[in-house]
Amino acid sequence: MTARTHLFTESDRPDTNFVLRVWDEAPDGRRRLITTAYLKASHHEFDEERTTEGDPFHPHTRAVPVEQGRGEERVPRLRPFTATFMPGHRPVAELPNAEPLADAHTAPLPPDAFHLPVGRPVTREIYRGAAHPSRLVLPFTTVMEAHAAGQGSARDHEADRRNSL
Repeated sequence: MTARTHLFTESDRPDTNFVLRVWDEAPDGRRRLITTAYLKASHHEFDEERTTEGDPFHPHTRAVPVEQGRGEERVPRLRPFTATFMPGHRPVAELPNAEPLADAHTAPLPPDAFHLPVGRPVTREIYRGAAHPSRLVLPFTTVMEAHAAGQGSARDHEADRRNSL
């Protein structure tokens, strides 16, 4: 299974950018960036033949203006990642309304991530519930499962995690 995200959204502008960041948050509040996803709302079309579950392929061949006042599904592609969450840590998803054009955490975004920025205030609504199931799906295994699969010991995983913070 691959990590994936589905957002059911509405916007008051003909375009907006979605930049999703997933963090590993420690009990003391320190955070480490795990992965990011980016999608320009007007470029949400899929190439059905090249899209697989968890790996949407957006050809970016044309812009389709967002229908204001109408909720639509957007499927940003999460960048591939692996992470070990230590006891007490938790994943945190962040979907800011502002466009982070340049900061210390934009490096994991693909080179084409900032094509045609919106550059003006945008109000968005993210829907959730049975009719609009916005979601972030993160597959996981336990340390014991990883150890059984020959991917190192629990002690190795804990040492690697401490060294990365």
